[in-house]
Amino acid sequence: MNKYLLGILPILLATLLLPSCSKDFDSNAPYADVTIVYGVLDADQSTNYIKIYRGFLTEGDAYQAATIYDSLYYFDKIKVELEEYVANRLTHTWELDTTTQIPREDGDFTTKQLLYVVPQPINESATYKLVITNKETGRVVRATTNIVGRFVLNLLPGSPLNCTLTTYAQLKFSLPDNGASYQVYQVFHYIERSKSTGIEVRKSFRRQLVSGNLTSNENVQYVPAALYNAIASNVEEDPSVDRYITVDSCIQFEVWAVNEPMKNYVIANSTTGSVVTDRLSYTNVECEDGHTAGVLG
Repeated sequence: MNKYLLGILPILLATLLLPSCSKDFDSNAPYADVTIVYGVLDADQSTNYIKIYRGFLTEGDAYQAATIYDSLYYFDKIKVELEEYVANRLTHTWELDTTTQIPREDGDFTTKQLLYVVPQPINESATYKLVITNKETGRVVRATTNIVGRFVLNLLPGSPLNCTLTTYAQLKFSLPDNGASYQVYQVFHYIERSKSTGIEVRKSFRRQLVSGNLTSNENVQYVPAALYNAIASNVEEDPSVDRYITVDSCIQFEVWAVNEPMKNYVIANSTTGSVVTDRLSYTNVECEDGHTAGVLG
């Protein structure tokens, strides 16, 4: 697996919307147009999506208010454009249309979301500028990001595919253009076949090989035999099915990489376990009035 851009958009969608522990509040503050953007552009995907919504004021249950479309989205009140620059030269401008066909997992917020669609594949050599213009007020919000380039993952001597090995094996990956932080995973694929119906279902689980994030192409060391403990922890016993693996494709390695803006955003929004309630704030979404949040990375 040569290159992966960290796909954490579903995790990030609601991070800044309700930072308090309480879902009930009254606010007499004047309304401010706060634009929130979450976008992860991936050159390996044929279509990319960007979520754009707004902060809102409500009295009472904020979770309930967040399920009301009119509270969250601008709809036709904004014009959303994505500009592509190669070598500082504008090469394309797309006006982005919307879709509601990409559901997110169930949670406190609505499972139906309004996303803006990037209709063309992303160029890993380009820089992208998002321009959001409020048609009613003329307010303009901008965000800029480069793209993580391609890189290669190598299996070093030490038999990383030999799952009986109880000593360390090594992985190494080359540094991509614009990469700032990395996570390395092992994915185990297996098949479940129902004993009663014969229906087969392909399943998998992913485990992170190193704790935290890497910032260089240092060797990644792990014990291949630890996979058996991971299987025992992630695959529950089920007497109604038989389980199989395909020997030539049951193990997969992934490196996920993010650029500097996404790295900074994730660090700023990570929980620390500290009793200090003040938190860092980071966004590369910009407006003259400063009323923005989120990240484009």
